[in-house]
Amino acid sequence: MKYLIAFLLLPFITASAVSQSANSIEGTIVNRETGAIIPNASIFITNTSKGTVSNSAGKFELTNVPVGTYDLVTSSIGYETEVYTYKASQLPMRMKIQLQPKAEELQTVVVAPYEKDGWLTWGQFFTDNFIGTSDNAQSCSIKNYKVLRFRNSKKKNQLTVTADEPLIIENKALGYRIQYQLEGFTYNFSEQILTYYGYSLFTTLQHKGPKEKQLKNREKAYTGSIAHFMSSLYNDRLAGEGFQVRRLVTTPNVEKNRVQKLYQQNPQTMLRAKDSVDYYEHVLRQPNMLEVYGQSILTADSLVTIFDAAAKKLFFSNYLYITYKKAKEDAAYVRYIHENRQPFYPRSIVFLPNSQAVMVDARGNYYMPLDIMSYGYWGWSEKIANMLPLDYKRKNEQ
Repeated sequence: MKYLIAFLLLPFITASAVSQSANSIEGTIVNRETGAIIPNASIFITNTSKGTVSNSAGKFELTNVPVGTYDLVTSSIGYETEVYTYKASQLPMRMKIQLQPKAEELQTVVVAPYEKDGWLTWGQFFTDNFIGTSDNAQSCSIKNYKVLRFRNSKKKNQLTVTADEPLIIENKALGYRIQYQLEGFTYNFSEQILTYYGYSLFTTLQHKGPKEKQLKNREKAYTGSIAHFMSSLYNDRLAGEGFQVRRLVTTPNVEKNRVQKLYQQNPQTMLRAKDSVDYYEHVLRQPNMLEVYGQSILTADSLVTIFDAAAKKLFFSNYLYITYKKAKEDAAYVRYIHENRQPFYPRSIVFLPNSQAVMVDARGNYYMPLDIMSYGYWGWSEKIANMLPLDYKRKNEQ
C-alpha cells in the first residue's frame, strides 16, 4: 500500500539537488489546487525526532536528516497527508510539496457507519493492541482519543480504526510526546491478525530533557527490539549483541490429516478400541502444521547482501526463529500468554508475507515495514509504548 502512496505522490512533489548543507531537506508547502502557500504544516521524517513546521511563507528546512531510505511526511488540517520516500543519494534536496485538499464527506450516504460509542466499546481493545500491555503502556495515554473512529464489520469479522487527525500520545515511561499519523489499523478476529501502520514524530516531554529513569527505560525498550536486531544484522554483530537466529520451516502434519480423514469416513470403527481412541485424541490435539527448527545458528552474511552505500537487503524463505540472550521476558508477557512459569529468553518469529526483500540500514530502520511480520515476543512487545525514534542514541553512542 505504501508503494501505491509513493507512486501517487510523485507528480505532486518535485525534488532537486541544490547548493545547500549536506543531508538537508528544504522547500515550500502549497495548496495543489490554488497554489496558495500553507503555513504551519507539519513536516517530519517518520519514526524520528526530526520535524518542523512551515513558516508564514510556507517554507521549511530540516538539517542533519538521517541517511538511508526514509519517508518524509507532510500533513496539515484539511489536507491529505503526503509521503515522499527519499534515499541517501538524493540528499541534499529542495522540494515543492503540493497538498491536496480533503474532499468533504457526504453525510447522507454512509455505507459502513462509524460506531456511535466506539471508544466506550472498543477503546480498551484498541489501546491494548496499539499502545500495548507492557509496564511502559501503563504510563502512556492518548490525549485526543476522541478523534478515533471505529468500524466493526460483522461480515468480515474485522475491526477497523481511523483517526480524523494525528494522535497525540504521551509516554511518561520513556519521556516522549508522539505525534502519530494513523494510516491504518485492522484486527481480523477470525485469523487473529493485527495490522497497523502510520507515521510518527517524537519530541521530548520535558524541556530539561529525560530523567534518569526514563533513560534506563529507553535502553530496556531498545535492547532485544526489532530495531536492535536490524542494526546488529546490518553491522554483523548478531552474536555480540546477544541474538541467536535459526531457520524455522513449517510442514503439514501428515499424520493428523490421515487421522482426520479416517474419523470422517468411519468414526464408529475408530472408537471401538480404547488404545485407538487415546492415540487419535492425542494426534487430533496436535497443530495442523509442524515446526522444524534448524540446528545451526545463522550469521548475518547468510541473511543480508549489500544493496547500496547506506542499505543492505534482507531476504529469507519460510521463517526465522530469533532468541535474545541478554535479557529475560517481561513478567507482563508471561501473564499475557497465560503461562505459569518464570520469564525466559525472549523468542520471536519473523517472516516475509509478500516474499519481498526488506532494506535495512545501520540505525535499524527497515523498509518496507509491512513486508516483514512477527509474532511471539515481538508480536507483544513491539507496540507504541516501547517505540523509540530511529535516531535514538544509546549511552555508548552519545
